[in-house]
Amino acid sequence: MAANWKVADSKAGVLTLRLTDGKAGSVWRFLLVSDAHLDSIRCNREQFFADMERAKALGAVVLFNGDIFDAMQGRADPRRSMDDLREEYRRDDYYDFVVEDVAQLLAPYAGQIALVGQGNHESKVRQYQGTDLVQRLVYALRKEHNSPAQPGGYKGWVRLQVERADGRMVDTAVIRYAHSAGGGNAPVTRGTIQTNRQAVYIVDADVVWNGHNHQGYLLPIARERLSTRGVVYRDVVWFVRTPGYKDEFVKATTGWAVERGGGPTPLGSALLTVRLERERSRWVLRTDVEMWVR
Repeated sequence: MAANWKVADSKAGVLTLRLTDGKAGSVWRFLLVSDAHLDSIRCNREQFFADMERAKALGAVVLFNGDIFDAMQGRADPRRSMDDLREEYRRDDYYDFVVEDVAQLLAPYAGQIALVGQGNHESKVRQYQGTDLVQRLVYALRKEHNSPAQPGGYKGWVRLQVERADGRMVDTAVIRYAHSAGGGNAPVTRGTIQTNRQAVYIVDADVVWNGHNHQGYLLPIARERLSTRGVVYRDVVWFVRTPGYKDEFVKATTGWAVERGGGPTPLGSALLTVRLERERSRWVLRTDVEMWVR
């Protein structure tokens, strides 16, 4: 059973989650999801909801890193295709109904959702249609379903701050998320080359998490560090890319993914586990990541 948590602060691109009642052996879990494209006819909803149910059973906090919406079927969208429009969304109030429907789909998990970030699909709607789907979804989740969800940016930080049962702060793990790290689809490297670039300028994260190109990888990079006490030690940064749940290639015979010949991509998300341990006289926070991909 997961330990308790709450939103402690959210401002200037930094979300702070307080992980409470910490003691030796306490475990917190976080489902890292990007590119769900929930309203798309190409979304594998069966797999998405199976993973959400699995996360719920584990007591995992859910973080969304962009493109929870597909939202390409508005009247003025040049990407619009009637073949890709779900039957229930063929309405004049398309954007309104999509937000309402996605909020209802996520309602059983509203209490687990801590972050809903922006992706390129949401940013394009905001740019060309003048409405912010992420802000509207978060508002609906909070108002109608009593969710602690907070809106995030295209990039940002999540601080996982551990508090002991006596109220004392112990340690903090840090996630740096960005919907895209650049590099496009990168069919040869799957985007892994970006980890070398990010490792140069992102120095305070335990987990660096990207999405966007619908590829999936998990790459731990070890670092040599020097403590404030002059002790040399090693730590590990997890570089994670989550593929999401949009299957544009395997069952399609036409469309953007087929025409460009990109090939199939994996489907799924990742689970981050944070564990509090006691080593001699000090508290240590361990992070581990596993891919939920198939």
